[in-house]
Order: sequence, then C-alpha cells, then structure tokens
Amino acid sequence: MTGHLKVLRYIAYSIEIILLYVLSGIPGFLPAILGTKPMLLLCVAITIAVFENEITAMAFGLVCGALSDIGSSDRIGFYTIALTILCFFVGYCARNFFVTNFANAMAIGAATVFALICLYFLLFRAGSTPEAGAHFLRHYLIRIVYTAVFLPILFWLNKLLHTTVD
Repeated sequence: MTGHLKVLRYIAYSIEIILLYVLSGIPGFLPAILGTKPMLLLCVAITIAVFENEITAMAFGLVCGALSDIGSSDRIGFYTIALTILCFFVGYCARNFFVTNFANAMAIGAATVFALICLYFLLFRAGSTPEAGAHFLRHYLIRIVYTAVFLPILFWLNKLLHTTVD
C-alpha cells in the first residue's frame, strides 16, 4: 500500500508544479513588482526536496528547472542543471544531517533562492551592462525577495501533501 500512496503523492506534486507553471505564465495573475515576477518553481522544487529523498528531489528539481528555463530564461539549461544538483543535495542533507522543520526549510530555501538567482546574474548578466550593480538591486534583489515570500506557503502545502499521502 505504501507504493500506491507514494505514487499519489508524486502525482499531487506534479499537479502542483503544472498548476504553478501555468498560473505564473498568466499575465497579471501575479503582479510584477518593478517589472519582476517571482520564480515559484524554484520554491516548489526546494520545498519538495526538503521532504523527499535525494533521487526524488533530483527528479522534481529537474522538472522544475526545465520548466523555469522554458518559461523565464534565455539561457536554456541553467536552471535545469542547477536545480537538479541543488535539489539532490538538499534532499540528501534533509535525510541525513538536519531535522525537517519550518525554520530549517526556510533557511535552506532562502539561501538556495539567493544563491541560484545570484549565480544566474553573475554568469549571464553582470558583464553585459556597465550598471550591473544597479541592475542587480533593481531587478534581481527584488526577484529574490519576491520569490522567497512564497516559500512558507509552499512549505506548508508540500508538508501537508507529504504527511497526508504517506
């Protein structure tokens, strides 16, 4: 019976990912703050990784990364590769090194969102404009904060899915 419930949980995660991908693509659904929209799929991948084992976390990180690349990035592959690797490590660390609770998940989620968006900026945007610092503050820092706002909501949703369908 456990295998069937695990499949149901994975289906629920998949529906969540598809729903948030579609909703984030609807113009005007999530207001753009200074031209910046949140990256909801980063939060979904991280919060799933906190509750699942490393292989499952890696698979959902791959899917969320690919959809993030398709939906918002002109550098196809960056979020796919980065989220796959990060979700593997978050899943591994969650299973072996720390207790999965709200405070730990928020710290890991905020650090991961910050690191991923900053890395994207450093690799692909920092050298392309003379006003890179101002561009980071106006666009990328706002995106980091706006994305991190959704971490608690998605944490509790995925915790509910994980504990209910377990």
